[in-house]
Amino acid sequence: MSSAITIISGTNRPGSASLAVSETYRSMLADLGLTAKLLSLESLPASFLQTDLYGPRSAEMQALIDTYITPSDTLVFVIPEYNGSYPGVLKMFLDAIPPRLLKDKKAGIIGVSDGAAGNLRGQEHLTGVLHYLKMHVHYAKPKLSSVEKLLNGNRRISDEKTNMQLADHARLMMAY
Repeated sequence: MSSAITIISGTNRPGSASLAVSETYRSMLADLGLTAKLLSLESLPASFLQTDLYGPRSAEMQALIDTYITPSDTLVFVIPEYNGSYPGVLKMFLDAIPPRLLKDKKAGIIGVSDGAAGNLRGQEHLTGVLHYLKMHVHYAKPKLSSVEKLLNGNRRISDEKTNMQLADHARLMMAY
């Protein structure tokens, strides 16, 4: 059973639907009695590309790793579709984390898209990367299509079927 879950909103785009879905998902976990952390890639250091991928580790990036990655047993990635896959900033984020910190962690993936497939291809691409990093990826991968239509004025999911799908996934991830 997972005791520490971090939800990663997989884009640095301000005001993204992925962040709205991530916040809804965190609320669902809270309703189930689990306090989950939420990392939005909007909070990556501005110098991330120069300092944290190939240069010396910045204090800001180290704090993100220490707060969100190291203590978590399970990472749930909420990934939007960018050019038929997932955002490059998420790949760069994963590249900046020492692989030993991800090995044997559990992972969940929720795909988000304005299109019809709910980022199926991006989910498969990310699954391959996470397997390469020796993470255990859960088989259930919700695919949220036409996501902007699912969000209400408060940027929460108003579609009952989608909420049920996410709540079921949250229960699976807690038991994983």
